[in-house]
Amino acid sequence: MRLNRHHELFRDSVRAVLDRVCLPELDDWERMGQMPTHDLYRALGEEGLLGLTLPVDDGGLGLDLGYSYVWAQELGRLPAGSPAMSLSVHTDIVLPLLAEAGGEQVRRAFLRPALRGELVAALAATEPGGGSDLATLRTTAVKTSEGIRLNGAKAFITNGSVADFAVVLCHLIEVDGDLGSTGLDSLTLLLVPTGLPGVHQERHTGKLGNRACDHGRLAFTEVLVPEENLLGKPGSGYQALTRVFTRERAFLAAVATARTETALQEATDHARGRAVLGKPLVDHQAIAFKLAELDAELALVEQYTSAVFQLLDEGAPALRQASIAKLRASRLEREAADLRLQLHGAQGYLDGGPIERAYRDARAYALAGGADEALLHLIAGHLRTDI
Repeated sequence: MRLNRHHELFRDSVRAVLDRVCLPELDDWERMGQMPTHDLYRALGEEGLLGLTLPVDDGGLGLDLGYSYVWAQELGRLPAGSPAMSLSVHTDIVLPLLAEAGGEQVRRAFLRPALRGELVAALAATEPGGGSDLATLRTTAVKTSEGIRLNGAKAFITNGSVADFAVVLCHLIEVDGDLGSTGLDSLTLLLVPTGLPGVHQERHTGKLGNRACDHGRLAFTEVLVPEENLLGKPGSGYQALTRVFTRERAFLAAVATARTETALQEATDHARGRAVLGKPLVDHQAIAFKLAELDAELALVEQYTSAVFQLLDEGAPALRQASIAKLRASRLEREAADLRLQLHGAQGYLDGGPIERAYRDARAYALAGGADEALLHLIAGHLRTDI
């Protein structure tokens, strides 16, 4: 991504805001296993940070994707992954979907308040036992004379138990009582306020990492949703999600490279200051070479991720490239977190410290935003044929 002086000034501003609203209490949030999501979103909304690239008419700033790239990097530099995980869904998945496919009622009642931080959004796609396999999706929405009647269940949803509304991926059945198609061509996105009768929210507890970020289940039992809450045309859900997942994967790659940079810098500083067998760890070839390998890989992945953002900003197709960036960046983050812990030994293994936390948090991205295996399957289906 070609960043200019304005992007870098924005970086300074974002870092100052995050230092003010997150850093003082971030350790406490992680220890408690929850953060004040609504308070955090309101504070960030007041700073204009929740709609950087979204239309000015809706309350966004209408900026280029370079600002989203910087936003992702600065979230990645926080010493816990929870804020980035929560906010990525809100700012770079759900709200772009609403801006792209929402009608005037959706934009007025949900998009604009969410940009101000008054509402928290979630994406409800994954189902219990289904994982990344959309072919197993069972949630259905049936058109009736009263509206759209939704039934089903979702799990592993970021912001799931605190969201004010969720964008739900479901099979839309056009005629009441006729199941019709339940293939990819019937997948549709429906905005569902979580306060509607028949919606049940439940929080996942006992997670390995990203403990302050809310994750939960949503169950829908005969939930009646207004038809104007449909996002896009019936059957357009798969294509719409593919577009925003491309952006999400680029965003998560930028978060992961920033977290890798932090881990690698701290590991290198520690290796210079810790002596073993009469000389600093960094002077032992096994350690120096491992740090060098990670540093070289980071330089390449950073450049590649930046190039993906440039493609997206230009409106070019980038599904394969974003998937590659997210796959390699998240794996690199795990490697760096593992080496950092290894160099600190038993001290790094102790529960609750930043080193142990970074190790736990990094593991999520082998699953979130597209599991590694799902990304490899996609990349395999788009192998180069011109060489």
